[in-house]
Amino acid sequence: MVDRGTQRAAGSLAAFAVAAGFAAAMMPAASAAPGSITWEDGNSKFTRTVSNTTPKVGDIVTVTTKWERTGIPVEYIYNVKDLKPACLTPVAGSAKMGGDQVSLDTSSSDWVRAEFGITKYPVYPNINPKSQTFEVQYKVGVNCARDTPLPTSMHYGGSLGDGIYQGKGPSITVSSDALSTTALADVSGAKVGVAVTLEATVNPAAAGGTVQFKAGDNVLGDIPVNANGKATIVWTPGAAGSYTIGATFSGREGVAGSTTTKTVTVAEQPTDPEPPKPSTGSFGS
Repeated sequence: MVDRGTQRAAGSLAAFAVAAGFAAAMMPAASAAPGSITWEDGNSKFTRTVSNTTPKVGDIVTVTTKWERTGIPVEYIYNVKDLKPACLTPVAGSAKMGGDQVSLDTSSSDWVRAEFGITKYPVYPNINPKSQTFEVQYKVGVNCARDTPLPTSMHYGGSLGDGIYQGKGPSITVSSDALSTTALADVSGAKVGVAVTLEATVNPAAAGGTVQFKAGDNVLGDIPVNANGKATIVWTPGAAGSYTIGATFSGREGVAGSTTTKTVTVAEQPTDPEPPKPSTGSFGS
């Protein structure tokens, strides 16, 4: 077999892009912006498509690679390595080749890889099948950089040699999270040894994420945010004084975290006055 890795790498310098989806990547994140890029290397033609190039955290993105032949001979696809940002997690059971579900090697955070039977997926220039398509879905993770183009590409092996293609694209730009605010309800009349409820409200309101409550440097607990955007915890002050109460929202899919503080003054418990001594009359003088 002739190793065409070097030839393909050189040929990729002359690759041409179909960038209709690239311009769409500049669209607002509210709508899906599919992107597609096509290049040729010898008699091989490749098309990579990303279903949404401007996803939000938690979205599912479908990436496909299509092989075609523009001239003889036939080529058999042996394997494919789909290169991706580490923050994209493959969706279990989503990988397909030629419409068939295939298993994935997910041992690296930077790619997934699938291998096939050496005669199972041919690509003919003049009879069917004239193309083969590999498909995989990814979930966008909260650890993805925001508003930064993240590269994708692919490598593959076939009966005509290896194709090593770096940085082909399309790139994926994860949209910034929506901003949030966290507010603490006022607390009055706090006293030593008396339980008081601390309440935080997150906006925009929805279930998800947690609020960590603190009294000074003391962590009181991490409480899940409910559907109304609220989280509460009971705190019993152990000493009088001025406390800085903190509430930190962890964030949730598509919504950034936020934090706030409020000063709460804790008073001593009042003490009962000393009861009067009983009178002893003249005998007590």
